[in-house]
Amino acid sequence: MGKIPQREGKVPDRKIPAASDKEITSRERIKRIIGILRLDGREIEIHLHQYIEISKISNTTQSTFTLKLSNILLNLAEENVDYVYINFIFSGVELFGKCRFVEQSRAFITLQFPEVLNSRTKRRHPRVKLAKKLQAAIKYKEFPEKKVEKIASRDLPVKYSQLFWEAQRENVDIKKVFLMGVKEIKKISPFSEIVIYSKNNIKMREARIMRKSGRVLYIDDCSKTQSYTRLITSDNIINYLDYLNELKINGSSQEELTAELQEIIQEDHAKGCTSKVLIPIFSQDGILGHILVYKKDINDKITAEDVTDLMALSSLLSIGIENAHFTTDIEDFVGSDLIDISEGGLLLKIQNNEKKVNIPEGEVIEVKFIDKDREITLKGNICRKDQESLSYAIKFADMSSENKKILKNFIDGKIEKNKDN
Repeated sequence: MGKIPQREGKVPDRKIPAASDKEITSRERIKRIIGILRLDGREIEIHLHQYIEISKISNTTQSTFTLKLSNILLNLAEENVDYVYINFIFSGVELFGKCRFVEQSRAFITLQFPEVLNSRTKRRHPRVKLAKKLQAAIKYKEFPEKKVEKIASRDLPVKYSQLFWEAQRENVDIKKVFLMGVKEIKKISPFSEIVIYSKNNIKMREARIMRKSGRVLYIDDCSKTQSYTRLITSDNIINYLDYLNELKINGSSQEELTAELQEIIQEDHAKGCTSKVLIPIFSQDGILGHILVYKKDINDKITAEDVTDLMALSSLLSIGIENAHFTTDIEDFVGSDLIDISEGGLLLKIQNNEKKVNIPEGEVIEVKFIDKDREITLKGNICRKDQESLSYAIKFADMSSENKKILKNFIDGKIEKNKDN
């Protein structure tokens, strides 16, 4: 047995739920519980910096216990880990504690017994560990709802009156509204288009800026770098400063921010832009697309009056969209893996290619996964999360009787399969 490390090590910055009134501090009782876990072969979760590892107790001594890892490639010594959090179910109660890391030999790690075991609320439903990785997609409102503002005919330029009444029709012809809108937009600049978001373009930079801000992006002089980043004190107009700040908050370095800005400017120069503007187009609960307009004449740039006219045209398009109940094929789903599931909720981990996802606790989300060629869709709230490992605990809500039956059959099938194995 190696000597216990005494260095001042890093501890995972993990949000631990508040303990209940019951707290186990008896060293002998803690050792006895962990000893029982070894005898009945129950699994223990080890919460590390970037993931949750599943293990089983293989040995206990007077001061330590040894776990066999399911991932033989994991090496905690190389990661300079001093403490880990363990989590397991005992007598229907979820317990968790902090253990000092002692040593590792191949797929076995040795930990000190925790000084305290705290408990969470007793589980109402048995939790099933998924031996085989099961991919799932989650959907949530990453972008805030954006409503189109009501507009009266007296607030519009007279030249848009016909479009206003066409958009107000009860049985509006949305194609006609779009064609009329494009015709008016082209009068401001021939270098114009209406972009409607879809699965193919929803990830692009402009779509994210529009959907996140709900404001007009206006670059009055594409020859000046400061036009892209200067502070704009307006509730309606932005440039790329907000977008770059968001990237910075999400961890982008100064070099990455500079490269992103250079790419934006180079794209505009390649098109010959002297000025440009993007106007969001609103749908029932968010941003459905945008109007893009740019000019190539240094002596004929987009003016404040042009921006005002384009905002009015965007509002008219939005009215037509709402009256026509027009929708797109946008699906804001994020890839994830299910770790375990019960009739009350599930635990999932966001896949590595979605590192920038940060869903707040309490958020309502939709989880979709496939079982035997059948799609299962469930809704719930995030009741607990570990942002470092991108793990989210979901508590189901508003489940129909049909979904409850489907979920129960799915879990019963997994339980039977686990027994067979």
